[in-house]
Amino acid sequence: MGEYFLSQLTIRSLCGNLIDMVFDIPQNPTIKDIHNLYLTSQAKVTQVVEYFFEKIKQKDPNIQAVVRYNENLANQQASKLDNMIVNRTQIEIDDLLQKMPLFGVPYAMKDNVLVEGQLLTAQSRILDGYEATYSADIFEYLTEAGAVLIAQTNMDEFAFGSSTEFSGFGQITKNPWDNNRVAGGTSGGSAALVASGGVSFAIGTDTGGSIRQPSSFCGVVGMRPTYGSVSRYGIVASTSSFDQAGPISNSVEDNELILKVLQKKSNNDQTSIVTENRGVRSEIVIGFAEEFFGDGLDDRVSEVFGELKKKLSQTHQVRLVSLPMSKYNLSVYYILQTVEAAANLERFDSIRYGQQIGAGEMFFGGRGEYLGDETKRRIMLGTYTSSSGYYDAYYNKACQVRELISQDFVKAFESVDVLVMPASPYPAFGIGENSSDPMSMYLADIMTVSQPISKLPALVVPGSMVKSDDAQLPVGIQLVGAQGNEETLYKLGKEIVCLS
Repeated sequence: MGEYFLSQLTIRSLCGNLIDMVFDIPQNPTIKDIHNLYLTSQAKVTQVVEYFFEKIKQKDPNIQAVVRYNENLANQQASKLDNMIVNRTQIEIDDLLQKMPLFGVPYAMKDNVLVEGQLLTAQSRILDGYEATYSADIFEYLTEAGAVLIAQTNMDEFAFGSSTEFSGFGQITKNPWDNNRVAGGTSGGSAALVASGGVSFAIGTDTGGSIRQPSSFCGVVGMRPTYGSVSRYGIVASTSSFDQAGPISNSVEDNELILKVLQKKSNNDQTSIVTENRGVRSEIVIGFAEEFFGDGLDDRVSEVFGELKKKLSQTHQVRLVSLPMSKYNLSVYYILQTVEAAANLERFDSIRYGQQIGAGEMFFGGRGEYLGDETKRRIMLGTYTSSSGYYDAYYNKACQVRELISQDFVKAFESVDVLVMPASPYPAFGIGENSSDPMSMYLADIMTVSQPISKLPALVVPGSMVKSDDAQLPVGIQLVGAQGNEETLYKLGKEIVCLS
């Protein structure tokens, strides 16, 4: 059967790109679509896994989202799952799917999440050839739920960037809607792969917007959860007080399901928490923060949110709120981010971790040779702002202003349940457009850094499409809630998707 499947797949792909007709699933499948294949006995898990491998290998040369295929691992996992459904009735399979909500669903994961026995580089040449000696908590949780890892995705080196143009190995991920544009960063590989139909969901990490911005650029659903609600154990640290892993998916429903799998208290992570279930109010009050709709916002993005505001006003209370400290968001973020990044990257010294260049120049030689320009820039900035004589003027002051930024949100959530804002001031920009200007690249994060500063959850859902040159590009809608308020974000997100 497996041999026939592969032959059938190859013939179809050569006859007019009919690859998606092999199984009765859409171009961008949901978890429910894949589960239906098992419930109706259309396929085994091994066949579904092979189908997605072949699909990615045909589509990805144009997108460059994948850095590594995990075929041996995936086939081992798929075979175990097949043994669980062989000779089972539909009722028994349905019961199994309730217990393992991601059963037999192929997925991809950003190349900074450890999986025991698998290569990992965080897309830095200093980690070239590194094999993980243990697995991240989130990989274990997904495996327990039945998900099958099939690929690791491209990213900016050590998750420093806003476009997935800065892999240490030179790989640039392209936007599936227009291959001349970026996918967004630094989880652009994960977002692009989901958007292209290569997997139904992928895992990214978000430090200053790296799940949300690429989700907006690629027209998919991305969640940055409440800080601490998803374990960071086994994820290469970028900025410890900001980093959070989260799901990127084709639908809001899938995203919500995956997050429930990921949100567990972990004894391996000292920052791990169980968030209080706030519940969902019957009437959601929506706020638009005036500071995020002023100068610098692309006219097309402004028009999308103007139309959305009109539609939401018909069924919800919509209020204008103010976040006056938001003018300091980028300054605070990049001071704190670079200081923590410099500290986290000390371990990559060519002694504990990293390639060695020679016994005499082990530390400086290895870091000088194998770290990229953006990584070096952030190490130097972080070292400078935390050094003697500058610590109080920069780092301590940034910590104080961080608290004031957080208080702005606390005050706003006294009158509204959700804040609606863009995830980016503009649609996806061209490859190379900002890569030579670090300040322009940093400004791309202006809509997404305040949430990690304040440890808040934020969801991006697809909004409208806008025209840019000869392409139609997605514009994402960002929803921000109080800590632990993901359920409300998902509820409103489902509504907005129906309105778009």
